[in-house]
Amino acid sequence: MQDCRILITRPEPENTLTCERLNTHGWSAVPLPMMEIFPLKDTNKKAVIRAQIFDIDTFDYVIFVSKNAARLACDWLDECWPMLPANVHWIGIGQGTTQTLLNEGVPALSNPGHTTETLLDWLKPARMRDQKILIIRGEGGRPELGNKLEERGAKVSYLSLYERKKPQYSAQTFFMLPDINLIWITSGESLLNLSEYVSLHKPEWKVLPVLTPSIRVAQQAKKMGWINASCANGADDNSMIKATEFHIGKQND
Repeated sequence: MQDCRILITRPEPENTLTCERLNTHGWSAVPLPMMEIFPLKDTNKKAVIRAQIFDIDTFDYVIFVSKNAARLACDWLDECWPMLPANVHWIGIGQGTTQTLLNEGVPALSNPGHTTETLLDWLKPARMRDQKILIIRGEGGRPELGNKLEERGAKVSYLSLYERKKPQYSAQTFFMLPDINLIWITSGESLLNLSEYVSLHKPEWKVLPVLTPSIRVAQQAKKMGWINASCANGADDNSMIKATEFHIGKQND
């Protein structure tokens, strides 16, 4: 399966970067983003963002939930903070998010796992009571992390930098796609969007192997009728590539 055709559903610009990497790996990447990311442009919302960024030194922890959150936050930090405040603990959820921060000069740490759940486990020994925590995310993000931190006595605030939208594709888009051997899903929302399109245009895809970033999303996929969903233990390229190599190895046995 060296000519394995893999459907990549990341939002841009990550989708293009992942496809380029897979193509050099010897596989055929088929781009089909299942989420679009739009930085918030509303004047009032941008004023709120700017005010929170200027106050970022008042937080003990700043947690970035995605590479898009990290990338957009770094643009705001460059604008508002020529030198980063030294008293803040910067944390990225997952290796890809953390590496994005490190590439931009933010001295971020990452939990050993790849998900919100493993971050919570990692923070268990820490004294979260009365700690001020800022969670940087997109609008309407999952509330679990903030809720769990508040249960431990932390004071949680949120900063939304972008909105997510479902891309609009026609039936012809799916008709023109090549045969797919494997699908990468890197978030629950992308899974939901893809499932809606597949039900309309490609129901036969439900039998294809699907790699997900976490057990939670793999279980979600199985409940939605994807019979061959498995966890790659991370949404980053390295985790997905490792899981893909394992899958191909099993196919070749």
